[in-house]
Amino acid sequence: MAIGVEAAVEAVEIEAFADKIPSLIPTSNTFYNLAKDRFTKKPVSNITEGGSTPRPSFRVPFRAQGGAAIVQGTGNGDSFGTGNASQWQSFVLSPVFHYAVNQTTHLAMLATEGKQRGLINLKAEELKNSFDSAMAGLEGVMYGDSSGAITQIPVGSTISSSSGTLNATSFISGVRAMAFTDNQIIQIFPSEGGTARGVATISVNQPETSTLWFSTALPAGTAVGDYIMISGSSGVLGQGVYGTTAWQNSATAGTIAGQNRANFPGRISTPSINLAGGSITASLSQRIEALLGRAMGADNKAKDSGVYLFTEGQSYAQATTTYYNKQINVQPSNDSGNSGKVPDVSKKYFSGTFGSHEVKVSFAQPLGRIDLLLTDTWSIGELVPLQLFKFGDGSTFASVPASGGGWTSGFQFIYEAGFNLANSAPRLGAYVYGASEPTI
Repeated sequence: MAIGVEAAVEAVEIEAFADKIPSLIPTSNTFYNLAKDRFTKKPVSNITEGGSTPRPSFRVPFRAQGGAAIVQGTGNGDSFGTGNASQWQSFVLSPVFHYAVNQTTHLAMLATEGKQRGLINLKAEELKNSFDSAMAGLEGVMYGDSSGAITQIPVGSTISSSSGTLNATSFISGVRAMAFTDNQIIQIFPSEGGTARGVATISVNQPETSTLWFSTALPAGTAVGDYIMISGSSGVLGQGVYGTTAWQNSATAGTIAGQNRANFPGRISTPSINLAGGSITASLSQRIEALLGRAMGADNKAKDSGVYLFTEGQSYAQATTTYYNKQINVQPSNDSGNSGKVPDVSKKYFSGTFGSHEVKVSFAQPLGRIDLLLTDTWSIGELVPLQLFKFGDGSTFASVPASGGGWTSGFQFIYEAGFNLANSAPRLGAYVYGASEPTI
């Protein structure tokens, strides 16, 4: 992993002749931001204890079954029969901690301190840059299935280990590279809950070619279908953040946050549509609305809080399907006032809505998938919001210990976050999978 030694900042010391420093690191408006803004925020502890039994501290109740079942009678002194009542259950979760560590040296900070030495203040700049990296790192787990998996290596990917040198020692292409960060250590698992093949260090993520570059060899046996997990995770379902693919799931078997789906078949599962390789169409939104109507009834107002999560490819597909084709067909034959120029029917941005619901374009959303989240039913339980870790005496900077004892002239600061996501009504939402991703 890269360490912030002085050599790493020589390019921004005062002898540099350019006065603007572009960043080549891709950034985006993250799902974490959306969750903080739209989801119900709940402060939670780590572990509670009831009856001397430790249990998760984040409990999300829901009405699992109705009561008062209707029967027919005569009204002529016949029996009403025995009654029933509603049944309530709750999902149980605990916050999951994540850390983003930045390390630099005393000399690197001195070499760029003040306008007479450098174009930036290294300490201030790296505080901002590390915050962006931490946000990008959290983005990868927000779509997870609670195992710590960031993505699964899909069919058609290219895996090459030890075929190059330096930061291009190895690579995996065909993956959602935006879900990872530079210098991130990852684990490779052949299956969730299995034993890790090993670890590798990402040198550079290259989203425009869907490629992860590594400065190390990949673990032996790395193959299509393997899971790329965040460092520190066990790879076991239920031990990581419950992201969108955990909650928005049409399964009727297995468990979700302590609840066995088979106890309430379909009741805690999410309606879904399999496009089986087909492209999205304008009428897809009406198919989704029909599913929502079946699941929640026509008068349920929660559907008004819906937000779509689109990949960039699905946003492009929507544009070509619902906008450009229509524009081309209705262009007037004359070009009055346009001086003979070809009319510009292209738009600068993707559509902000689909089926009258807001669309958030995510470059980490799983390929071929569209999610409609009803944000009124979602919560983010926080033990620690994204913040700087405090060492002794409240300091956010600490010296790095030397391996043989004593201290080095290096310094660390760490961003931390402890949280989990919950959906109190997985049935109230919808997702599409198997959508074709257009070539871009």
